[in-house]
Amino acid sequence: MGKWNELDKKLNKFLRLATFPIAVKLLKDKEELKAIKFLKKSEKKIALCQIFSYSRYYGWTMGCTMEDNLCPLANIALGFEEPYKLFLEGAFFVGRYNETKEAAKKTTATMPKIPYGKFSAIVSGALNRVEFEPDFIMIWGNSAQIMRIIQGFLWKEGGRITMSTFCDGVCADTIAKAYLTEELQIAFPCLGDRRFGMAKDTDLIASIPFGIVDSIIEGMEKTHKTGTRYPIPYELSTPEFFVKLKKQLDKAKKD
Repeated sequence: MGKWNELDKKLNKFLRLATFPIAVKLLKDKEELKAIKFLKKSEKKIALCQIFSYSRYYGWTMGCTMEDNLCPLANIALGFEEPYKLFLEGAFFVGRYNETKEAAKKTTATMPKIPYGKFSAIVSGALNRVEFEPDFIMIWGNSAQIMRIIQGFLWKEGGRITMSTFCDGVCADTIAKAYLTEELQIAFPCLGDRRFGMAKDTDLIASIPFGIVDSIIEGMEKTHKTGTRYPIPYELSTPEFFVKLKKQLDKAKKD
């Protein structure tokens, strides 16, 4: 097991996750991938979201560079590629997600983007198996599990979580925005993550900057003790239908 195995156990104690929490790290130089233990790389080009799927479903440690990744939005969001004219003009979204070029340019302008050239590779792996220190922990879960993460975060912070999305290029929300703000990010899986990355209809994604994960776990632990838990503790009540049915059966037996 990796150095973060205990952290993984704590997350699963409070969340009961169906897939592995994954550790994600951005690398300045793609040559750093050579130092990552048990690293796998796809023999074929794939979409960035697919490396997260290999990590969370199979536990594999996966590396990806601009040259490996087929998703053009991901390369721009992670700063692997400089935003080019076609992208800036809204060509990715017009006629697909937005009716007009003006609306598409507005969507394009709001997409979180790491400055170009800051990083050249990314690595992900099951949290309980990796040795590297992650920048983020990413968790796919249902709405109740993500609710518990938010409650854990707000235990000390108070206030509310604000979610911002355009429901495409989820890596922009979970990686670029988490990097730029150093704050917990909640996002919907995008079409690519659903179509190619096996995200479920019920999934939401939490991206937790590594520096705040202990605080979130403490918050989940404290709120767990107050009775706010996952799985949600249902309140059992007497099924009146069966009470009525039993009375009818008892009467019928006497007759």
